[in-house]
Amino acid sequence: MSNPTPPSHDSRQSWLAHLTEIGRAHGFFERIGKRHSALFVEEGPTLLVTFDEAARVYGQTEDGLPIGFDAVQRHEWSLLNIMASGQSWFRDADLYAFFDKLVDEGFFDSFDRVVFLGAGPMCGYAACAYAVTSPGARVLALGPAATQDREDAPFDMRFRGARRLNFTDRYGYAPYMVDGTTQTTIVYDPYDPPSAAHAALFRAPNTMRLPMRWCGANLFPLLARDGALARLLQDAARGRMTVHGFAKITRNARRNDPAYLKRLMARALDKGRRALARKVAAHGAEVTGHPDFAAALQTLGAAPGSQPTLPA
Repeated sequence: MSNPTPPSHDSRQSWLAHLTEIGRAHGFFERIGKRHSALFVEEGPTLLVTFDEAARVYGQTEDGLPIGFDAVQRHEWSLLNIMASGQSWFRDADLYAFFDKLVDEGFFDSFDRVVFLGAGPMCGYAACAYAVTSPGARVLALGPAATQDREDAPFDMRFRGARRLNFTDRYGYAPYMVDGTTQTTIVYDPYDPPSAAHAALFRAPNTMRLPMRWCGANLFPLLARDGALARLLQDAARGRMTVHGFAKITRNARRNDPAYLKRLMARALDKGRRALARKVAAHGAEVTGHPDFAAALQTLGAAPGSQPTLPA
């Protein structure tokens, strides 16, 4: 489909009206209960099912379009996006009924390939939890939570409001919900304790856990930069996701990300490796232009513009 250039959204209502217009022209846009909505765009035989937060899409994107919409434009994939208003964790009886209806109508069976995508603890959780509705699908989840149930995840105190929700009924425990997928890929930072603990709960044989060291809990901004996420989705859809391929795709994204480089520099200093810290600072100053790296170089005794060689 052509790029649906959005109008200037003066209000949340005008933004929702724009999504409604896209849905009316290419599929559907509908409210699901009080806290969720669904946008379906029908294009090609590959369906990308994504989960997003309305506050992020409305407040933090230039085009006002949910995660995954670029795949519609670039690859002519079909898209089903589920958006949550607030921290619902996609735990809602109306949403269960919506997915039940899709299954009963054979919605997912009408596509050659189905890929579920979610970024962050809540949306990554949903991508895994609802993948059970499409046996044989593939899942790409960035930093997902496995659950927010007190007994299964007592280590995670980041989302206290989620503790009041029920994670023991339908679509509840995400690691069980991916058993029927062809492959589930969990991307996480092993040095972020909650992310690593949740990733460890995904133990099915069809699950691939891929670490991104020192990249933090929020992996989406890093991977969305330079098209890394788009390439990962292509590999996931085609069944070509490998450890080597993942490392190759994400290498440049990591090496050009200021937050990652700052963590790597701090880690080097903590270990007493000042030479490595200087290399990281020089590289960061060169590729990002962030003033923190120039300041670090002055402290560490190196001049900006030196040619660093970073570890892979």
